[in-house]
Amino acid sequence: MRSPSLVPVLTAGLVTIAAGAAMSLQGRANGLLGLVLGHAVFAALISFLVGLLCVGIALAVSARSRTSARRLVGLLRDRSLPWWMLLGGLSGGLVVIAQATTIPLMGVAMFTMAFVSGQVTGGLIVDSTELPPGGRQRLNVLRILGVLIVLASLAFAAGDRLQSGIPLWTPLLPFVSGALTSVQQAFNGHIRAATESAVVATTVNFTVGFAALVIGTVVLLMTGVAWRGFPTAPDQWWILLGGAFGVVFIALTTVTVARLGVLLLSLFALFGNLVGALVLDALLPIPGSEVTLITVVSAVGVLIGIVVTILPVPVRPSSGARPSSAVRPSSGARPSSAVRPSSAVRPSSGNRRGPASRT
Repeated sequence: MRSPSLVPVLTAGLVTIAAGAAMSLQGRANGLLGLVLGHAVFAALISFLVGLLCVGIALAVSARSRTSARRLVGLLRDRSLPWWMLLGGLSGGLVVIAQATTIPLMGVAMFTMAFVSGQVTGGLIVDSTELPPGGRQRLNVLRILGVLIVLASLAFAAGDRLQSGIPLWTPLLPFVSGALTSVQQAFNGHIRAATESAVVATTVNFTVGFAALVIGTVVLLMTGVAWRGFPTAPDQWWILLGGAFGVVFIALTTVTVARLGVLLLSLFALFGNLVGALVLDALLPIPGSEVTLITVVSAVGVLIGIVVTILPVPVRPSSGARPSSAVRPSSGARPSSAVRPSSAVRPSSGNRRGPASRT
């Protein structure tokens, strides 16, 4: 009876792991792009522009998505959907800024450690509210234990990097952006549920984030920050695709958040992000991003934490078995019903109450 209910959860989990791996690619691309352009906000602007073009094309060619977009406008007009649900894209912009700012200083793996720590913390908080589209998620001992295992694994891997002298704000910025991502995922899930379209929800994210980044870019240029140019080396073309990787992440997690809840979604995305970071740091290393035994052990610990979190809570058979004994006394109660046939219905309700009171 248990396996059918776990299959959808595990399927959504695998999809979310793939989305997390896409986030590690986005982080590396945006980190390198920030160095080329001259500022993290510039890198975030290009990333969101590419992402907006991707989802804009998808919206334009899909009649169903256009219908869903009109439905969203109608929901906003009659206030069936609060306008502030559209602000999840601001969190996405902060994530890209954090990537472009901190990854050149501490690598993808360390960024992932800080980011997903914030995600897990934010997921715990958000899941205890009514923000997730699936409603409030019940916290249990195994779920809390799984989160603690994840956090302990992250702390174990991050220890060496924190002792190397990086500034305190370096891990703090991705931690805050990760916590706010939990809110973004909940908002995205509501928009998708209301419009029945992941494309519309993703388009809203990139539109709002892009508008905010345009304002930020104009302010920086007016204050004298120079835009250095664009990538010109033949092997740098892919760093412009950070926005496309972001589209993959937002679209997939928008679909899976209703099945997993924000906390489980954060945990699965964390593992995919961490594995992706390990592969990138191993195959395409940058300064400070070498793969060590500590990092691998941390990834295993994260996986163990995820498994613990999704385990079903065991139910004591004693509380469920004793009510079944209520059927047995009822067979003994039949002689009394033979004495008073007219009251055959009444004693049955009393008999159900009697054994329960003895339990």
